[in-house]
Formats: sequence, C-alpha cells, structure tokens
Amino acid sequence: MESEKILDHETTLEHALDVARANLKEAERLFEQAKAAHAAGDIAEDRVLQLGALVELAAEDLKRVTREQ
Repeated sequence: MESEKILDHETTLEHALDVARANLKEAERLFEQAKAAHAAGDIAEDRVLQLGALVELAAEDLKRVTREQ
C-alpha cells in the first residue's frame, strides 16, 4: 500500500520528499481529469486553472524539499 510506504522513513526529510512526490503525482492526476472533464463540458475552465496552479505549487514544493535534502 502506498500510504504505508510513505510512513516508513529514517528521517523527516525522506518523509517530506515522499509526501511532496505523492502530492505532485495526485495534483497532476486531478489536473488531467479536469482537462478531460472540461473538454466534455462537465466543469468550468476556472476549475482547470485552479488545478493547474495546484500542480505548479506541488512542483515548487518538491523542488524546495529536494534542495533541503
């Protein structure tokens, strides 16, 4: 199970790195789903833009955690 994998770390920074990676992966998944839903007319463009911003934020967080490690 992936959540168990996140909990098994020797350091706080290792945990932070795994969490940041998982957050980016989830943000990208939600963004892709939103783009498809928008193309189908199911959601508004502003929601797609919000999720795009979330991907950018998650990517920045991953970079920050990587630098700290």
